Amino acid sequence: MASVLRDPPPCHASRCVRRGRFPNPARRSGGYRVGKLQTSPYPPDPTLCNVTEFDRRVSWSAPNGEEKTLATRGREEGPVSQPRSGPTVALRCFGADLRRRREAAGMTLQSVAEKIKKDRVTPARWENAETVPNPRMVGVLLDLYETPADERAEVLRALAEAKKPGWWHPWREVAEVGVIDLESAATSIRSYAPGVLPDLLQTTEYAEALMSLRNPYEDPAVRRLRLELLEARKEHTIGDGNGRDRAGLWVLLEEATLRRRVGGAGVMARQLDYLESRIADVRSSVAIQVIPPRVPHPLAISLCGHLEILRFKEFGMGERLIQIGLHPSMTLITDDSDAVENYRMAVDVTSGFAPPRFTPLPLTSKDFG
Repeated sequence: MASVLRDPPPCHASRCVRRGRFPNPARRSGGYRVGKLQTSPYPPDPTLCNVTEFDRRVSWSAPNGEEKTLATRGREEGPVSQPRSGPTVALRCFGADLRRRREAAGMTLQSVAEKIKKDRVTPARWENAETVPNPRMVGVLLDLYETPADERAEVLRALAEAKKPGWWHPWREVAEVGVIDLESAATSIRSYAPGVLPDLLQTTEYAEALMSLRNPYEDPAVRRLRLELLEARKEHTIGDGNGRDRAGLWVLLEEATLRRRVGGAGVMARQLDYLESRIADVRSSVAIQVIPPRVPHPLAISLCGHLEILRFKEFGMGERLIQIGLHPSMTLITDDSDAVENYRMAVDVTSGFAPPRFTPLPLTSKDFG
């Protein structure tokens, strides 16, 4: 049996072992190797190890001696379960509804906690969509708030909806749940893309070439999952472009983004053809504006980086600002009204320097040979 190294490097996985978050490997025969440095009798939990490159960082030996990774485990045993990266829109709306009912009843969080014999933080977590109460406890809260009988059934239906897994559940192993859930529930998405095309406008070939640049060592099986998720994400968010669009997508692009080659000439040519088809379709809710390179548009937008501003129809769901980083862990989501307003103003002003929607792209597929 492999043994734990006495002086492991200061990585997150090794700290987990030293702090007892992984079971003691000496208690069982066989073990799992985390980063090829640590052992544990159980498959490693990627949420504890902060693992993103499943195939390279986490591997273990199966009982038959075969070397396995989280990616192969996902293909053989189903996707690896991970916690939410943020509450769903349905859960946020449910929590906001509980807060409105409590305030309408004239009760504080402390008084509610005393009535239900819980700590004050418990009802606060329910209202902030950090945890989900069970139906029995929701019934107790509705009694405290003197909720009419005809409304109780609707609240319980909203609770059941908030507990349902999202459509992305089959791909939860590779999904950025917070971003995907917000996009799927949005009625309007405004995007500024200064570097590469936004995910929702990428063809499969373009997306695959971009993934290869970002992580050339990624397991092909994991990459296929990401590509499948991208196609499903586009379908659920902006529709198929045949008059069945869902959210309105308004994208502001720098011309340099279109000229920046991702993949081969054929990949870029087909990507431009796809964008042109979206622009030419008057039924589509996708709007694309391209900022010419010589236009002296405000510097402020250039400091933003890739961003999205999302608007929702649900009552109590304010606009969200998403700043997209190179790695999912660097993506930031905020509902701060001042931040959202500043970024929206920067996008509004800059869009005035670009030709209107339906304007043909400044280059075509022929420019890539």
